[in-house]
Amino acid sequence: MRQKMKVLVTLGLVLLLLGSVSGIEIFPSLGYQRAGTSALTFLKIGIGSRSAAMGGAFIGVADDASCLYWNPAGLAQMSGSEFYTSRIEWPADIQYDFFGIALKYSQNFAFGLSGGFLHTGAMDVTTEYMPHGTGEKFYYSDFFIGLSAAQRVTEHFSWGLTLKYVEENIAEVSSHTPMIDIGTFYWTGYKSLRFAVSLTNFGPEVAFKGSYDKPVIEGGTIEADYADFPLPTIFRLGAAMKIMDTDWNRLTLAAQLNHPVDNVETFSLGVEDAFTKYLFLRAGKIINNPEELFNFGFGLQLPLGQKRFILDYSFTKMLYLTDIQRITIRLAL
Repeated sequence: MRQKMKVLVTLGLVLLLLGSVSGIEIFPSLGYQRAGTSALTFLKIGIGSRSAAMGGAFIGVADDASCLYWNPAGLAQMSGSEFYTSRIEWPADIQYDFFGIALKYSQNFAFGLSGGFLHTGAMDVTTEYMPHGTGEKFYYSDFFIGLSAAQRVTEHFSWGLTLKYVEENIAEVSSHTPMIDIGTFYWTGYKSLRFAVSLTNFGPEVAFKGSYDKPVIEGGTIEADYADFPLPTIFRLGAAMKIMDTDWNRLTLAAQLNHPVDNVETFSLGVEDAFTKYLFLRAGKIINNPEELFNFGFGLQLPLGQKRFILDYSFTKMLYLTDIQRITIRLAL
């Protein structure tokens, strides 16, 4: 018990230290708005149809390879290895493709590899004098790759770490940024109740390579460098529990507090109902996010010999933007 408490205290202090360095309030004042103050905001797009259908209330569930995005400690909760790929149809004809490979090395250790690519089609170059286009085109894309590791320290406690490299390209401007994710997972011992904490996208400010012509008061322009911007760091605190667990029906409830450094805090609620291990129905809601009205989805699991094939789908109804659809394929190895 003493060893377990030492581990919990140590990891808690680490998360508190990282949170204070990155400007996160562990006990936030809800409603404080900081929108538009960070770069690489594609990293805030939730990965996976299952988690999206549950309103993003997932770090306390985190038992498939999407934990590589939500909470790397979830790697230690997985029963086996898994290949994972997901496509997100984002508003404004933006596509976001994600892949992940979770490898269960032993009962207490697991590793993962993940990557994401957000991209658009060609866009017109415009100026103040040619607002309808100059005839030139430019492209925008974001890319990241991450390496993860997780350890089950005790029967109840696990932790995980992800090292990421992120790249952004907008026309002739680019950035190359390292960062880390860290997460913990704790089973309370009361039925299936568990708690989880994660801190994602933590690292140095984003430095953009390139320059631009800056107007000066005296007239004309000078060549200037772009300013640095902070990362879209997110602190999450979540819990989950099965309130029904039979051979025919398994009902899981999940709740989660989300605190991004660049926007208002939100609270996610999600539910997943599994029928006979082959059909899954999910729904979720993000409180304090008026743009996302509701989320729902389903999953189908098919046995393939000793393996399992899972197809997940989610739909997010938006208030003003285009509705969002996600499709995920999982292969349990």
